[in-house]
Amino acid sequence: MSQPPDLAADLSVQQRAYIALYALRLGTASRADILASHCLTEADLQAHQGGWEELLAHHADRQRQMPRPDADSCRLVNCCEG
Repeated sequence: MSQPPDLAADLSVQQRAYIALYALRLGTASRADILASHCLTEADLQAHQGGWEELLAHHADRQRQMPRPDADSCRLVNCCEG
């Protein structure tokens, strides 16, 4: 029987770091286990922490509900009347 493919070999350090940071956020495994399973070091996580936080902020901003304009501000103006 063949071994399953090593997915970490196909991913960049940045991609593996983002996955590991997400796993750490979920808290389903210990930090040491997550680092080992993604072939990462603490230095790898530190190097990509800022980018990960930017992604989280961007995602949170996209999930934010936009305010709905009131009815008065939505009136159509006929620009051809003159």
